[in-house]
Amino acid sequence: VGAFKYAEHPSTEILIMAIAKNDGPVEVWDCMHGGICNAIRMLQEAILSGAQIYAHNAQFEHAISNFMLGEARNLEHPYITQWRCTAAMCRLAAIPSSLAGAGEFLEIETPKDKEGMRLIQKFSVPRRPTKHDPRTRIMPADDLEDFALFVDYCRQDVRAERALHHKLAADFPLKGWALESFQLDLSMNDRGFPVNSKALGHANTLMTEYLAMKVPEFRAQVANDGEILTLPVTKQRKAPKGVDITDGFNPTQGELFKVWLVNEEWTPPDLTADTVGEKLANPGDLTERGQAALRTFSLISSAAVKKIPAMLNMASEDGYVRGALMVFGAERTHRWTGRGVQPQNFARPKMKFTALGYDMLCRGCSLQEIEDICGDFFDVLVSVIRHFIQPHEGNCLQADYSSIEARVAPWLVDEQATLDLFERGEPVYEIMAQKIFGGKVEDITPDQRFIGKQAVLGCTYNMGAPKFRGTCESYGFSPSPEMVGEFKSTQKGFMESQEAWIDATYDDLAQRAVTAWRTANPITTASWKLLDTAAKNAIRTPKSVHKVGKLRVTYGTIGGFKALLIKLPSGHKLVYPRACIKPDGKFGPEIEFYGVVPNTGGQWGKCRTHGGKLFENCSQATAGDVMRHGMKCADDAGYEAFMLVHDEILTLQDDPSQTHEELCDLLCQKADWMDGLPLAAEGGTLPYYKK
Repeated sequence: VGAFKYAEHPSTEILIMAIAKNDGPVEVWDCMHGGICNAIRMLQEAILSGAQIYAHNAQFEHAISNFMLGEARNLEHPYITQWRCTAAMCRLAAIPSSLAGAGEFLEIETPKDKEGMRLIQKFSVPRRPTKHDPRTRIMPADDLEDFALFVDYCRQDVRAERALHHKLAADFPLKGWALESFQLDLSMNDRGFPVNSKALGHANTLMTEYLAMKVPEFRAQVANDGEILTLPVTKQRKAPKGVDITDGFNPTQGELFKVWLVNEEWTPPDLTADTVGEKLANPGDLTERGQAALRTFSLISSAAVKKIPAMLNMASEDGYVRGALMVFGAERTHRWTGRGVQPQNFARPKMKFTALGYDMLCRGCSLQEIEDICGDFFDVLVSVIRHFIQPHEGNCLQADYSSIEARVAPWLVDEQATLDLFERGEPVYEIMAQKIFGGKVEDITPDQRFIGKQAVLGCTYNMGAPKFRGTCESYGFSPSPEMVGEFKSTQKGFMESQEAWIDATYDDLAQRAVTAWRTANPITTASWKLLDTAAKNAIRTPKSVHKVGKLRVTYGTIGGFKALLIKLPSGHKLVYPRACIKPDGKFGPEIEFYGVVPNTGGQWGKCRTHGGKLFENCSQATAGDVMRHGMKCADDAGYEAFMLVHDEILTLQDDPSQTHEELCDLLCQKADWMDGLPLAAEGGTLPYYKK
């Protein structure tokens, strides 16, 4: 439910509190002894004197302090400006941000006590009562020996956090832009974002009703009669192929599923929204029954609709979801990421008239009524998911940077011709489409503009034709009859089906788009190789500085570990810990570093990267720096953000004089380091969040 709802719950109480001043002894208060002790006096002194107060994942201590210090301890809680966070420092260093993981990586002498998880489960988590033991909770007095270990565990955590701070303080301090971002994040999470709890509750009820119909349908579709079967798979359990365990299917357990056709021996990877979508878009030899099963699976396992109960679970009594954002959450770029609700990955709407579907949910319409008018219920939910974020009174103001990465990328490497197009306000997408298709800019069709737009937004980071086509397909795009006809007229020979012509047309479109974009952006295209070479040369010659446009690449020891570093125009540094060169890459030597391994659920290990990916990291991180500055300008002017989604900011309209036009202007105010960067933003005054 998140730290804030946890903290406000009436059952929550403080069991133990440990604190140390600088390198002094760790003082502890615990509920078994109580009273005013050195730990309480030290905390009170820190709060009243305005001292900096460090914690690991400080949002939790902040939430607990806000809700409980006054009531339970008769203390003022610390101001937001007092908090500092060693986990945030770890994320800036691009190392594991868990206390145990960071301690292991940095080899600190006072690591986190691994006994703590057992003790947390024992004393801080409700237990299921049994016939012989009806207790729903283990109290400290029930096991004084283990509770004493729990107190020691809390004391040891402070030592571990302090050792972590000593390692990182010199190179990754929370100062300047980093401190501003951290404190804006605390303020934003403290405010939370407003949700329509009544509409969410009704949507959740209808979703339960809908699933009750769909689960039996799925079981029937995957019955093991030699055509198709489904197999739940977890890391701990794998059932042998051919075993029918479909009766155990339960979408609420969050297990992964593999589906394959026994007859055709089709075995896809673990199903995700992407792999299901890809197979449904290109079914190949998948039978009609198999396709029906996958469609049903894609509905009942949809991450988008799981956000409905997530918002309900995290919403506080006042109808605000707090703690849903994490500063520096993206370890490569240090941009904001989500927690719990994950607002950064809301799905694209599947229907145009979302206001109608949302209105019907708000009015309490039945499942049948909604489907009769709007179509499939899950399509409706996916499409209106953003609208549940709704001010309880008045409107919200929304502002979104326009093509920010497409502007930042050429600016980083001085691709002036592309920057001039943005500076003059030219129709960039239409101009790119004209380079791809020919003709006049004013005659570009909507389909051609779409291809031009995807080229401008997608080709910046060494995207090839196959990935370009996949990106277009993810938007449901298919070549128009005119495009297919034009392609036919230039080809010799004959294809057997319209599908084959569309396939060939799509491949041709993708290749033409990629080629046209690279021809129009030769400096950016060359920068991928230049940045790759600069990074490798930096690793080979530590402490040397290698320049690529406005980027500065070095290699050295920082925070007690060796790392590849890329300094951005803002002064912000991207970090690639333990970077080295491996000679066994697919296209020659590759850069390897320690990071989150893709598609492993957040596991840390050895990763590979290349110049195009490094440039992507730099562009996205710089766009994040632009947004941090704009957000601070807006906050100083009274536009307090309650949510960030990629390059978009949402605020409540606290005063009628506040406008989305002014908010857009504030976001586009430039710091000195942004000289020559063309910025633009678009926005709206909305009754609820829309995209």
